[in-house]
Formats: sequence, structure tokens, C-alpha cells
Amino acid sequence: MLYCERRLLLKSLALGSAVAAMGPLRSHAAAQSAQRALPPGKYPENFLVHNDLPWALETRRSRYGIAPITPQSAFFVRNNLPTPPASIVDNRQQWRVDVVGTKDTGSLSLAELQSLPVHVIATVLQCSGNGRAFFPHHPSGSPWGVGAAGCALWTGVRIGDVIERFGGAAGEDTEFLTTTGAEPLPPGVDPEQVVVERSVPLEKGRRDCLLVWEMNGAPLPLVHGGPLRLIVPGYYGVNNIKWVKRIALTSGQSGAHIQQSGYRFRPVDDAGGPQHPTMWRMPVKSWLNGPGADGEPVLRGRVWLHGVAFSGERGIDGVEVSGDEGSSWHAAQLLGPDLGPNAWRSFVFPVELETGRHRFVSRATDTQGDSQPREAVMNQRGYGHNGWLDPALAIDVVAKLPAAQSRPAAQAPAASTGAAAAVASERAADLSPLAQEGRAIFLQRAQPACGVCHRLADAGTQGPVGPNLDVLQPTAARVRAAVSHGVGAMPSFGAQLSKHEIDALAAYVAEATAP
Repeated sequence: MLYCERRLLLKSLALGSAVAAMGPLRSHAAAQSAQRALPPGKYPENFLVHNDLPWALETRRSRYGIAPITPQSAFFVRNNLPTPPASIVDNRQQWRVDVVGTKDTGSLSLAELQSLPVHVIATVLQCSGNGRAFFPHHPSGSPWGVGAAGCALWTGVRIGDVIERFGGAAGEDTEFLTTTGAEPLPPGVDPEQVVVERSVPLEKGRRDCLLVWEMNGAPLPLVHGGPLRLIVPGYYGVNNIKWVKRIALTSGQSGAHIQQSGYRFRPVDDAGGPQHPTMWRMPVKSWLNGPGADGEPVLRGRVWLHGVAFSGERGIDGVEVSGDEGSSWHAAQLLGPDLGPNAWRSFVFPVELETGRHRFVSRATDTQGDSQPREAVMNQRGYGHNGWLDPALAIDVVAKLPAAQSRPAAQAPAASTGAAAAVASERAADLSPLAQEGRAIFLQRAQPACGVCHRLADAGTQGPVGPNLDVLQPTAARVRAAVSHGVGAMPSFGAQLSKHEIDALAAYVAEATAP
């Protein structure tokens, strides 16, 4: 007990000093989030911050509007690696993309791309892990609820037109469009282990994929892939490569980890590989966004529930709503324009509500007759959640609204780097024997060393690629799963480290970052 109180006191003093150094701020949460400012155009009240390096920003459920287009200011962010320098958007027109695997290889500047026929498409971007928070086995990775998705208008040129500009495919065995992003790669790491490079079927690429430079009618922001990104309509977000520097027509899928073993839909405790389905087309999905999300009270009487529904490449035929956990269903009204088979449809449903707590769910059916299942299919990484039960909307209905309502502050990183560093030396002395063994593995045994990618104050590492572990504060189980099976761009260390070593490493990270 004395140890716990002493640690708490030291943390409080260190954090207090860090906050004081920052000057007067509106709240403790705001002081924590000052560790790293949100990207330009992003506002704290719109997001849950799961990670700040690389960014993982979840749109708050209450910040989705009723209309089908998500504004850039509230659009989620999920990056596998840190963002390239802001200077790449200083002169957008000079950005170049290499084109290989065509009869005439070469490159085009953004200005040259803009001489091709221009197209606009509405499509949903959704992280493969959207809904991960609902899986009972607590998969590693950001615990997304429903907010790792958004629908936007994208302006650019068709991949098919770019291919024809260079004479078509060079070989008859070409089957894939392979796209590479310009994220900076850490030194000392095999590029194929971390590079963001994905392959999709070439037929898909020719049919409707775009290289885009505008989002919702404005220049594509850096954080969303500006000056140039790939849009793969109806496919999960990981395929929509940001900061495109190279497109290639290839006979096989990319050899990058993120293609070969990452983003594979695999059973729990299985290591990912080419034998497992890759995360391409998004299945039918819907959820309710309000009113009443994020604990905001709703006045009793008539309430118009609203939500969104989509199905990759197919569009939505109808949506139903239930207020009794699926015992009975009632048709909702599709609202607003149909922006195409890859956009989501807004829907509304009127209901009379008395005071108390109410729960509602929605179930969508697409144009091919597929409907959402009651529950998601279990899988190791918590991918592809499209069950209707888990994302239920809970509404607190009151007879009179409070005089003033304040929106909850943005979830911020749990501790500033300065505060974490101030208590690191004290914390190191208190590690368990297993965690002390794990510290040596973190610094030396794992190859590449964990600190090459990750920041951890206790270890004195400042890796620029992986999540800041002091901010993430993962549990031992979460670390164990990530190390054993890989996560995102991070490869598996299961073949390199023994079970005992993985347990020690997990214990160290959990103890060194414990709140």
C-alpha cells in the first residue's frame, strides 16, 4: 500500500509540474492532449484519441450528422505509420507518382494527372477494425467502437485511364494493382515488414479505383493522404493507400507484411498468412448515431432516431429498427440522396419515448439480399464487425433537459511524455522479476529491437513508428497478442521469441506503463 501511494504521489507531482509548465489550460484532459496537437482541421470535441503516433482518431458517435457526407473536421483518422512531413503539400502540383508494370513505364506529376478526365465518387472509408471494442477476447489494436468510418466525396482520375496513358498492362499474367505509400520507414528494419503497400484485383482497379486530390471539394488534407491517395470504392480503408508514390501492375500480391499476413481474417489464435481471406470488400453494416449518443440526454416525446447503412459495391435496399433486442423489427425510412453503391445511406425512424433508458438496434439489407447477422464472426484481430446487436444505441430520456449541457472533453493520451519520463526511473526499480527480464528483451533480445519503432519512457526509447506505449498503456494480454500474432504494420515475433520471453515482454510493457 505504501508503494502504491508513493507511486501515485510521484506521478501526481510530475504531471502537475508538466501541466504548470504548459500554462493555464481549460482542463486536465486538455493538458494531456497538449502533448501532441491534433492535425490541422481536427477538433478535440469530435474525437476519441486512441493513439497519437501514428494517429488513431475515432469520430464520436454524437458528432455524426444526419446527412450522408461526413465533414473533414469530424472524419476519423487511422494511420499505420507516422505522417510524412507537411512540406509534401506545400507544392501539390509537383507531387509525382511512378507507374510500373505497364508497356510504357514512367511517372506523372499531380498537374499531369489533372489533365486526364476527372471523376467524383462518394464512398465510405472504414477501418478493418471498426467495432473491435465489441469483441469479447479484447484483440490488440485500437478499441474502435463505431467511429472508424466516414463517407466523403472524392475527386480524381481513374486508375484505368492512368494505365491506358502508359499503353496498358505489360504482361498477360498481370492480376493485381499494387500501390505503395510514401510513409517514412524506420532505419534498421526490413522495409517489407513495415512498408504500407497493398494489392487489390486489377479488374477492380480498372473498373472504379481513383487517384484523388480532393476530399469533399477541398484539397486533400495531409492527414488523409494529401496530396494524392488511392480510393478503392467499397473496400476496407487499408487498401486506400495514402501519399501514393507508386502504382504497379503485378502478377502476384505484394510481399509486404501488411498484405501477406497483416489484415487477414483469421480464427482466434491463428497466425495470419496468405491462406486466410484478406480485408477487401466491406459487408453490409449499419448502426444508429442518435439522438442520445455519448450520454447526451433526450427530451421525452417524439424522437427521430437516425443512423447510417452501407454495403461495399452493393448499396442498401432497406433498414429495420428494433427496440426490443431484435424480437420485432420495423422499417426505417431511407433519407436524402442515394450517392451510389459505395456511399452510405442515411435513415431515420420516429418513435415515442417515455422517461428512462431505451436501447435500439438497426439491421440493414443490401441490394444482393445480404442482411446483417445478429453477432459478428469471431476472429483474431477483431476485424470486419458487422453484427447488429453490439453497437446498440442507448438513450437516456428525461422529462426536462438540464439547464446547460457540456460535451465531454476529448479523450486524450493518458499521460504526457514529460510526466512519464519523470517517474520512469522510480517505476523501473519496482518492476517484478519477470518484467525486469522483459525489459532486457525489449531493449536487446527482440530483433529489430522494440525501441526502434516504439516510444517507452522507462526504456529511454523514442521510436518514431509504433504507438507511444506510455500513451497506449496496453494490458499484458494485449501486448502478448500483438507480439505473438502481429498487429497492423507490426510483424509477429512468435517465431523469434519463446512463450516465456513473450510473457516477460508483455509483463514489462504493462508494468512500465501502468497508470
